[in-house]
Amino acid sequence: MAWKVEQWLRDVFPGPNNIYSEYRLLPRRELAVVAGAVLDSALAELLVRRLAQPEDELIEFLGLNGDGRAPCSSFGARIQLARLTSVLTADDAKILKAIKNIRNRFAHEVRADFTSASVLPLVLSLHDEFLSQSNSLIDAGHLPRPKHSMDAIRPHLATTPEAGAGLLLAVFSTYQAYFHRIIERIQPISRELWPTVA
Repeated sequence: MAWKVEQWLRDVFPGPNNIYSEYRLLPRRELAVVAGAVLDSALAELLVRRLAQPEDELIEFLGLNGDGRAPCSSFGARIQLARLTSVLTADDAKILKAIKNIRNRFAHEVRADFTSASVLPLVLSLHDEFLSQSNSLIDAGHLPRPKHSMDAIRPHLATTPEAGAGLLLAVFSTYQAYFHRIIERIQPISRELWPTVA
């Protein structure tokens, strides 16, 4: 069975040096929709590496053959599966769900913008989840202390759509870079872990 949808590394990923510049000039609506689609594509590729073979069943299960009715063809289902298979942490899953929800609002509402009443709570959630995760990584010594606080952007999210777009772009770029760093380290689930049927 053939992989019919775009592959993240082969078709979508702009390379580690162009992650930000590739997307920074997109109009706000397009950025919201494309960011979700790119991370969905990346997650599908990470899951293919994580799950046991045969590959044709994986392609069918994840909807990579273009079948939108597949059990795990949606971004939300892939986030959940990635969490269940330890590809994502709980914090990563919350952040990706916030991006998914923002993407869905922009895709399904004609007048959606980052300051819209239906989108702003999602943007604030993305901000808070990303800030919390960043602070946890700083406290654990995995990231250096920033020169400025992400809290400084929060008051502008309600009044300046570009602030929400900038936040989404920053989080999106971070996850593209993160996925690029871990993709080669994703190990398939060992068949020994699966129970045998007598």
